[in-house]
Amino acid sequence: MSLDYAGLIARDPVINGRRKRGHAGYVDDLKRLRDAHYRQFLEGGEYRFAGVNEVIAAFDAPPPEDFTFPYSLTPEQVAQLARHRVQGKYVKRFGNIRRSWALLLQYLPELMAKNARSREVLELSTAHGATLEILRHKGHQVRGNDFPNFISRKNPHDSRERGVNEFVPGQHRDDHGFLNEKGEAQGWLYQPIIESLGLDVDLFDAGQVPYPYEAKRFDTVISFDALEHYCHPSDWLFIIDEMVRIARRSVLVVTNPVQEHKLADPAYMEAFHTFQKDMRDYRDGGFECVFAGMYRHQLTVFKLMAS
Repeated sequence: MSLDYAGLIARDPVINGRRKRGHAGYVDDLKRLRDAHYRQFLEGGEYRFAGVNEVIAAFDAPPPEDFTFPYSLTPEQVAQLARHRVQGKYVKRFGNIRRSWALLLQYLPELMAKNARSREVLELSTAHGATLEILRHKGHQVRGNDFPNFISRKNPHDSRERGVNEFVPGQHRDDHGFLNEKGEAQGWLYQPIIESLGLDVDLFDAGQVPYPYEAKRFDTVISFDALEHYCHPSDWLFIIDEMVRIARRSVLVVTNPVQEHKLADPAYMEAFHTFQKDMRDYRDGGFECVFAGMYRHQLTVFKLMAS
């Protein structure tokens, strides 16, 4: 059954659900959720990590109503998203905003604070652009990066298994039409959404270093749920060093949890655990690790700051 992308984009169950109470109703729900979450902990209920809305409720800082409006896409752009089979949840703007908002509240409070000083921020693999949307709203100068890595299970060159600087664009093809006859990248999955938002995103493979930026170009460099798509974890530290090279103040990396089939891969898991230890002990390029944290039941959050 094909998805109704136009309908998905236009609807958000949190805002336009059965009660149809809009943004004000969502804010009221957050207040009740915050109190309920505290009570559940005190009553000794089953331990679990807080969900996205529970995080936002705890901070008492909901996204503004402007973010509840759907993406403004042409019929051609909607058709392009459908053709490339973008996951339905990622065409819902307010859902994207809420997930990024919760991460930013927790790990980059200095950028989310009221009247925060404007910073230059780069997000690698910006996808639907929600993080950049939020930071632009907060007054920061934002730029993104993306690339059609690991876009098909039919692609024999899985970017998650390669070494850094392996599989240059001309060495592989894809079945989504993002590469020309020479194998050069001509687009990426979320391009229609990014263009509709007017965000600046550079097209290059983040598994290839060095990046096309001069040293200390950005105040902050961010990577959410993307590092594992660039190369094998045995080479992740090369990517971190490159992020440090182009950053002036901070680097924030949040990786996806290790997938179940990888848990049985000793080489992968050894490399993953080595990366965790190396990040906790990171001292290079004038940066040091100031935070290492659990997210989605695994140690996947690392924040480096200029020392």
